[in-house]
Amino acid sequence: MRDRVEAIIFIVVVLTLFATINAHADSQGTQNIMNNETLLLIIGTIIAILALLTYGGIKYVTPENVLDTEIRRSLYEYIDEYPGSHLREIARELNLKPSNAAWHLRKLEQTNLIRSRSIGGKKVYYLVEGGIESRREAIAESILRNKNAYRILKYLKENPGKHLLEIAHALNLNHHTVKWHIKKMYMAELIEGDTTHSTYPVYYPTEIGINAIERMMEKKLHKPKKAA
Repeated sequence: MRDRVEAIIFIVVVLTLFATINAHADSQGTQNIMNNETLLLIIGTIIAILALLTYGGIKYVTPENVLDTEIRRSLYEYIDEYPGSHLREIARELNLKPSNAAWHLRKLEQTNLIRSRSIGGKKVYYLVEGGIESRREAIAESILRNKNAYRILKYLKENPGKHLLEIAHALNLNHHTVKWHIKKMYMAELIEGDTTHSTYPVYYPTEIGINAIERMMEKKLHKPKKAA
């Protein structure tokens, strides 16, 4: 729909410009010798634009035809496989220019097949199909693409009930780094804290967190390695 609207706006601008030139010429009392030639040029431009609209150069994108192009099918399938991926990651994995990937991702969003959300300063994408679960999975995977976040949650899965300093020591990470990732994972409901038996909160992976780390481990195991 957006393509059609942009084309119509362009036609209106051209016609307005033509009318302004004529009005200016008339106000100066100048004989507009080029009127016929200019009019023919404008009519030709309009016909060309309408032809593009009709025959697919500028196509009316709908949910029914949005996946007719190979590039958008590839984008959709990649996001289905790797929800929570951000633009540059998607473009890199599919060997696309970021600007080209962004344009086609907008078409998928406009036709309500995917959605995006800003996480950690990056816009990440996930399928509309699947609702809340799809969004939750996308957020989890976006967070766990960070190597340290992945290591922390994997460690808690294998060693539940550890506090921040224990995690930092075990993984040889700065405790501020651990604290930052713990906060993000806590907000995403990947972990939960417990102060019942300790001065410091101890952390446990939630069911959501366990499922997320297991998905990531499985994908890392089966993801094909790039040729050197």
